[in-house]
Amino acid sequence: MCGNFAGTGSAQGSQPLHQWKWGGMRDSGASIGSLLLAVLACFFGMGAGAGHAWPEAEAPTALEVGAISDLDLASVRRILDESDDVGMPAISESRALSLEQAVQVSLENNLGLHVVALDVEVAELGVKSARSKFHPVFGITGRAAETKRAHSGPNRPDEFTENQEAQAIVQQAVPTGGSVAVGLGYAREFKNEFNEFSSGVGAGAGANLESVSELGGLGIEIRQPLLKGGRVYVARRAILDAEYDTTIRRAELQAEILEVTAGTKIAYYKVVQAMRQIEVIEQALARDEELVRASDALFEAGRVSKVDVYSAQISRSNDQARLATARADLELVQNDLRKVVGLAVEIQVEVTDLTIPFEPLEIELENWIERALDSRPEMTVMRGRLEKAELDVRIAENDTLPTLDVSGGFQPGFDWKSWNWNAGVGFEYAIGNVGPKSRLGQARALQARTRQDYLRQKREIELDVRAVEIRLREGIDRLKSLILQVENARSKGEIARGRFEMGLASNLDITDADAEQVRSESLLLAALVEYASNRARMEASIGGPL
Repeated sequence: MCGNFAGTGSAQGSQPLHQWKWGGMRDSGASIGSLLLAVLACFFGMGAGAGHAWPEAEAPTALEVGAISDLDLASVRRILDESDDVGMPAISESRALSLEQAVQVSLENNLGLHVVALDVEVAELGVKSARSKFHPVFGITGRAAETKRAHSGPNRPDEFTENQEAQAIVQQAVPTGGSVAVGLGYAREFKNEFNEFSSGVGAGAGANLESVSELGGLGIEIRQPLLKGGRVYVARRAILDAEYDTTIRRAELQAEILEVTAGTKIAYYKVVQAMRQIEVIEQALARDEELVRASDALFEAGRVSKVDVYSAQISRSNDQARLATARADLELVQNDLRKVVGLAVEIQVEVTDLTIPFEPLEIELENWIERALDSRPEMTVMRGRLEKAELDVRIAENDTLPTLDVSGGFQPGFDWKSWNWNAGVGFEYAIGNVGPKSRLGQARALQARTRQDYLRQKREIELDVRAVEIRLREGIDRLKSLILQVENARSKGEIARGRFEMGLASNLDITDADAEQVRSESLLLAALVEYASNRARMEASIGGPL
């Protein structure tokens, strides 16, 4: 039989057409012209097939494609048959994953998550570093010095002064902006001086005088700013900033987790959709094969024209092209799944959950918006930035104050008969105070900008939730319509086959109905996947499971 193409497909399908009981005779409409057309088509078809021997020197290897109407189809087919079609790359390793396992692997391997997690670690270490400001500092110092005065006179010996000091101090910064130092010290001074009047004999006479002074004991010294720098939030500014940054980084990590989780689910559903789409087309190909065989049989029996055979073959060719596209789509969505899961590119992901979850949601828009504004990590980020901006304004306001510091200390000796004490006050004010006032204006402007960013983020989140909610409602309405389309397309196909069996219609009615069935079933499959994907998007939009 000329004009047949080798078909592929599963054995699934409707009742084979060649097993139908034929009802009545139908006028095939075969005229002399149509018979000649069929013979010529058969002749040229055979000439382009495998049974025709091309001269080796004339075998085409490439073509320049111009107008499709002038294209040498036989040459194109010959080039395709002789092309090096290696097919899809060989899979070196495969890994079976359920949906839950795919999400878990994504959270473990996703490179974007690793980056954000490192940001969180850096921020947490920053908090520890900032808090170390209030850790006590222990120090030991020692000093020794000697001074010698050489005299050239015969009765003037050299003079010496020796000093030794040692102290151990513990210094502690306090949350009020000041500092406290407590220590233990020891100081010794030895002097060897010449006093020419000490002997009372005469000019030039004298004697060496030696003196030793020692002081050792405990001591305390306090310093405290009263105006500029003298606030708890000023002293803890670095700690508060580090804590805000950590909160922001953790929220960004949570946002990334939500995004990766939703993205993994959507990519997983897309793979299942692509696999199910191949099944839809393979079932259509099985029906095409039965139609081609039935059309060939009826044509040989003279009951239909060659047009019916061609239309059946065209329908099969269309579905074969759809199958090639569907298989390529499957490879592409598997790449997408591999990317979001974070596996090596040579590892094939085998999905094990081959069903698409469908559980219609009860629409709770106001509750979803409230949850989103409370739980979305982006809102946590914005609240942290608002608090940082408010702190910056308070710090800038404090910087506009004049400096007024007081300090004092007391170091008694061990015998409590000797001591040192000191007290001091310092005042400083920048004339005009231009710099601090300008920085305060900047801080307030940035605070106002952050508030606007907060309101904008709040609005975007609410619109995001509303958009996904609209898609969920649309999905239900589309599913109702598509279910009716699938039912009608299947019924239309059954009726067309019955009419074709009775000779009341051509197989164009069957191919048209079958195309409608493939289209409607594909749309229904896509709508089910889209609803499941929108459910995952809604969970990401509200910051948690539904």
